Amino acid sequence: MAELPKRYDPKTVEPKWYQRWIDDRDFVANAKSSKPPFSVVMPPPNITGVLTLGHVLNNTIQDILARRARMQRFEVLWLPGMDHAGIGTQTAVEKHLRRTENKTRHDLGREEFLRRVLEWQDKHGGIIIEQLKRLGCSCDWSRQRYTLDEAYTAAVQRAFVDLYDKGLIYRGRRMINWDPVAQTAVSDEEVISKPQKGKLYFVRYEIVEEPGRFLEVATTRPETIMADTAMAFHPGDKRYLDLLGKHAWRPLARERIPIIADDAIDPEFGTGVLKVTPAHDAVDFEIGQRHNLPIIDVLHPDGRINCPTEPELDELDRFNARERTAELLKARGALAKTEPYENNVGFSDRSDVPIEPRISDQWFLRYPKTKEALAVVRDHLIRFFPA
Repeated sequence: MAELPKRYDPKTVEPKWYQRWIDDRDFVANAKSSKPPFSVVMPPPNITGVLTLGHVLNNTIQDILARRARMQRFEVLWLPGMDHAGIGTQTAVEKHLRRTENKTRHDLGREEFLRRVLEWQDKHGGIIIEQLKRLGCSCDWSRQRYTLDEAYTAAVQRAFVDLYDKGLIYRGRRMINWDPVAQTAVSDEEVISKPQKGKLYFVRYEIVEEPGRFLEVATTRPETIMADTAMAFHPGDKRYLDLLGKHAWRPLARERIPIIADDAIDPEFGTGVLKVTPAHDAVDFEIGQRHNLPIIDVLHPDGRINCPTEPELDELDRFNARERTAELLKARGALAKTEPYENNVGFSDRSDVPIEPRISDQWFLRYPKTKEALAVVRDHLIRFFPA
């Protein structure tokens, strides 16, 4: 009998036993089993990189649950997979191209760039799988999935069409976080708030019905003035009650816009008056919906100004336009003053540039059977672990 080593060596012991479990098909689920089922769908790691400590912790917990269920004589399926991560992977591949070849996806062309993405998936996907196996994850590797598999993609498309045909999927215009560099919407979780030093611009809007009287507005974004469709104050702010229902002249792309009252206005900020820009601010969008205000978008997807009625600003980068806008306002007597100002600005985690709130057509899912779904969980027909 061979002498047992005095020290435990995980590099030799763990691969040996893991391979034995694989060879014995210990992790392969039997769909025809009479045992009660216990299923775990692995939240698929993104192929944007390799596993992190967070992935290690998450998958260790899943492995504990799966192994415990096997000991309790459940038929266990722990389904592994990887996620293509969409724009996230595109961004990672583009960064790699710039760093290693000083090229962009446009330099390569569509077909070659897609080939590079597939290479990236093969490389990083392989690393991720090996990492999971090295952790000892007891997944059913015979059922491994990738979110761009043909069968997976076809199933998603069938489900989408089916839900649409049933009237459960609909399209609506909503405010999104827009990344002007990646030119895509990003989730709230991908928006990183950073303190930024800038300016607060105090802009004068002349009252149409009372020439020579002005409303003064404090804004950090004068480049969006051309998209203003109303002026607003809090209904409890007595300073401006006599102006309710009147109009103001927009100082850029000159047009008369209504003066309204809305509870969303903070009377303590700035002058207590807000320029309402529904196309470029989430709060303003909600105000616009309540008051049926028109929506004017003055930004191209790449962040350039889109306003032919102000040719000196049209096509300028948004930040260059900010300074030029201030110059135009000053020349027209509409800029009262500027003050240093520091506020938190949302940056895209993907391209590290300030995001733009924009209106976009988005898909939404109606779920009219919430009560029935809750009953299924309440009656333990489906159970979630940890509970």
